[in-house]
Amino acid sequence: MKRILKWTAIILAVLLAIVILAYGAIAAVSAGRLNRTYETTADFNLNVPDDPQSINEGKRLYTILCQSCHGEDLSGQVVSDFMMGQVFVANLTSGEGGIAAERSDEDMARAVWYGVKPDGSPTFIMAPELSQAVNVSDMEKIIAYIRSVPPVDTDYPQMKPGPMLRLMHTTNQFPLVTAEMVDLNAPPPGAITKEDVLAFGQYKAALCTACHGPDFTGSDMAGGTNITAHESALGSWTEEDFFRALREGVRPDGSAISTDMPWETLGLYTDEEIHAIWEYLQTVPELEKE
Repeated sequence: MKRILKWTAIILAVLLAIVILAYGAIAAVSAGRLNRTYETTADFNLNVPDDPQSINEGKRLYTILCQSCHGEDLSGQVVSDFMMGQVFVANLTSGEGGIAAERSDEDMARAVWYGVKPDGSPTFIMAPELSQAVNVSDMEKIIAYIRSVPPVDTDYPQMKPGPMLRLMHTTNQFPLVTAEMVDLNAPPPGAITKEDVLAFGQYKAALCTACHGPDFTGSDMAGGTNITAHESALGSWTEEDFFRALREGVRPDGSAISTDMPWETLGLYTDEEIHAIWEYLQTVPELEKE
C-alpha cells in the first residue's frame, strides 16, 4: 500500500509540474502578445456632426452595435472571475476614468476599426467584426452621440487576464486582441448606398458574423446558430419570419428566442436594413453546420 501511495504521489507531482510548466508557457506567450504595440498607416479624416438628427441616429447605431458591452449609459463594465480574470469594458464618457475627454475623434475610431490605442497598445475584447460593421459616416454619428452623453465617473481596475482567458487567447479561440485580426493598413469601410441592396445587406450583416461566424453557419464559442438558407437553418423561413424574429424574438414555430441573441436591440434596425440583411443572407452559400 505504501508503495502504491508513493507512486501515486510521484505521478501527481509530475502531472502538477507539467501543468505548471504548460501554464507558464501559455502565460509567457499571452503576455508577449498582449504587450505588443501596433501601428496603423490607414489614413482617414472624420467630420463629426453636432446636429440633433445625426446624434439621434448615432444613438440608434450605438444601441445596436455597442450597448451590449459598454452599457446604456456608456460607462462600461467590469467582469471578475478566477478563470477568466479581471477585465473591463471601457467607459466611453468624458467622466473620470472615461476616454472621451482624452481622445480625439480619430483616436476613438482607430480603436474600433483597428483595435489600437493612441500609444500603440492594443484594445482588449473589442469585436474585430466592427472593423467592417461601421463605415465612416456611421462612425461619425456614433462619436457624435458619445460626445453628447452625460459624463459618468468610474474607477476600473487594471486588466488581469486569468488562466482560461490566456489559454483561449494563446490558442486563438477568443478575439482578445483585435489588432492581431484586422488589416492595420486597410482604409475604413466607405459609403454604402441603400439602393445596392445586397451590398447594403452585406454591410449590415457584418455584425452578425461575431456570433454566427464568417460563413453564417454558427459558432459554438459565441452561441450563434446557422442563419444561412440551408434547409436545416433558415431555409424554411419567410422574410416575415425573419422580421418577427428580430422584432419580437419569436421563431416561426412560436418558440421564444433567448435574449442571448440581442434581438431587442437588433430590432432597432429599420425595415430597409432588415430587408437588405435578409436578401443578402439568401445569397450566401447554403451550408450545414458541421
